Amino acid sequence: MPDLQTPILDHIVILVSHESLLGISKQVDGQFTLAPGGNHADGLTTNKLILLPDGVYLEFIAFFDNIDPEKRRSHRWGNEQENTIIDWAFTLRSEEDFSAVQQRFKKADTEASYTDPIAGGRTKPDGTVLKWAICVPQQPHGKIVPGSLPFWCLDRTPRANRVPCEVEPQLTQHPNGVQGISSVSVHVPEGEASRFKGAYDAIFGGPWNYQVPSGSAAGTRSVSLSGGENSVRLVFRGLKQGKVELLPGLVFEIEGQ
Repeated sequence: MPDLQTPILDHIVILVSHESLLGISKQVDGQFTLAPGGNHADGLTTNKLILLPDGVYLEFIAFFDNIDPEKRRSHRWGNEQENTIIDWAFTLRSEEDFSAVQQRFKKADTEASYTDPIAGGRTKPDGTVLKWAICVPQQPHGKIVPGSLPFWCLDRTPRANRVPCEVEPQLTQHPNGVQGISSVSVHVPEGEASRFKGAYDAIFGGPWNYQVPSGSAAGTRSVSLSGGENSVRLVFRGLKQGKVELLPGLVFEIEGQ
């Protein structure tokens, strides 16, 4: 059985324009069931979600159009390309377990590390206040492109409030039969994969396999790293094999059971 520090895949972040977010229900109609999101505590962004049966979710996030352009540029996602996966997050059963991950980084052969937990949150449309802490990757010299390494989202209020898969199971049922995320592949610029390998070894502390919130053992639940243009790709797990187009040009494989 995985130990308490085995990463749990939490969510995938997809940046869209605010206009696209307002019309996202039409884009995913007939493919996915859309769940409401809310506005983030910083007042810069808002989101909508797709909850998957394995407990992982997809987050469509958008910056409000009327915010200060400089505030957007200074945000870690403010300069990323819209209509793409820009980041992804792990979580743990308890925020206290993150110290073991940080200890592994101190012993690892890598310049990368993670910040200490930074408080965050948002308010749901029904008024429920969600609180969490995030830990983002960093290095002494230069910026780590979002998505090259996952960030961590550690709940300070019950995860079931943030991701109501068990409370509202109907939101996890999708017309295309997608059941969860089978694998994640990360692409970094040619020649940098070896630099990131030590960081991934420290994240996992062993084989690069993650858990999912539901505890399901289906799919490979693996992460791979290779050279290429910066990007994050997914393989979904579903009732039958196929493909799904999340956004125009953003197409992913569905691995049949």
